[in-house]
Amino acid sequence: MSVRSTMLKPTSSILRQQMMIRGISTSQPKRASHDDSHHQHGEGSDDAYTTESFFTPFWRNTIILTAVTVLVYPYLPSTSNLNQITTSPSLNPDFFQKSTTNKELPYITRLLTKITPESKIWTERNDKHLQLSKDAAETKLLFQEAERPKVLRMRYPSSFEQASPHNIAVGSQTDLKDLKVQL
Repeated sequence: MSVRSTMLKPTSSILRQQMMIRGISTSQPKRASHDDSHHQHGEGSDDAYTTESFFTPFWRNTIILTAVTVLVYPYLPSTSNLNQITTSPSLNPDFFQKSTTNKELPYITRLLTKITPESKIWTERNDKHLQLSKDAAETKLLFQEAERPKVLRMRYPSSFEQASPHNIAVGSQTDLKDLKVQL
């Protein structure tokens, strides 16, 4: 094996040199814009996209259901006398109290009338809320309009203690014995 490898070395190096010379002399200039991996300008990609529209089954079924509802609603059975009466605790308190036992009304309406408090309770709650809102507004205005007291800062508070107690004319200074300087 060693004989073969020594014999192949000179021939392989000669071949390599010839290939390099051919590669240099015959190679064409390469440009990045004309590479094989680039597609032609103006062509779209090969990805397939689904068409989007309002004619999918969801939208079709929604439109059909809406049309059926609009057409069938006028023909549904209803009680004519109940449509004229409103079950509101503030508009008609007497009927509101009677509606809890009225079997002609739907179950949900009867349930809501049992749960809903009377109009007097709502009036009391609203009045209390109004009073609390007024108090909160007055408190807010009080704090917004309040100003901090002006503080006169002295540059050298020790100047009170620097004056000489001798040779002072009578009445020219005030008594500063109880003065406490705060820093």
